[in-house]
Amino acid sequence: MTPTALIDGEMNGREGEPLPASVIKILEGTLRAIGSRGARRLSMSEIGEVSGVSRGTLYRYFSTKEELLEAVAEFVSINYENGVRAAAAENTDPLETLRAVLRFSAHFSEERTPERIFEIEPAFYLDFFRSHFKRHTSAVRDALARTFDHFEGILGKPIDRDGVAQAIVRMQLSTVIVPADGQWSNIWDGAPELLKRWITASAHH
Repeated sequence: MTPTALIDGEMNGREGEPLPASVIKILEGTLRAIGSRGARRLSMSEIGEVSGVSRGTLYRYFSTKEELLEAVAEFVSINYENGVRAAAAENTDPLETLRAVLRFSAHFSEERTPERIFEIEPAFYLDFFRSHFKRHTSAVRDALARTFDHFEGILGKPIDRDGVAQAIVRMQLSTVIVPADGQWSNIWDGAPELLKRWITASAHH
């Protein structure tokens, strides 16, 4: 699978401002190139060729390959953080908020992970996961504030919000290494109702 545009088609920077079209082409092209060549063997000329931009355009925005690879990691991470919060904001029902966050996370992992990346360039993606894990967990925790409030109201006591958010991120990252099958997808989609049944049962004991 080749990385495509984000689910909502919106590519943003850290503060939500749109990135120049040429920068998006370069970042998307770099992701494709990493998936086929690997980060270590990749040259700036190859990135320019895959991205469909001139050498001048490429170097106008990125002086070195290291700078570009760092920008790619930040690009993916920021768009996950923005996207998961936006998915939650579209819903007012606490269970639908959770469902939207889970669906976005699953779709994002599928869309943004080049095929066979762990066979070709495991170090790049492992470093990305480790360095951005806390940020992704924080984004999920913030996005699910309404859901946590709802469940805490049922239980009558606080929930470990960081622990739940971390579990969601960890479970979704696992599907990048071992792709989800239909059974797992059904479990993932049914998680909101399952969690509510568990929490409601706990509240009655």
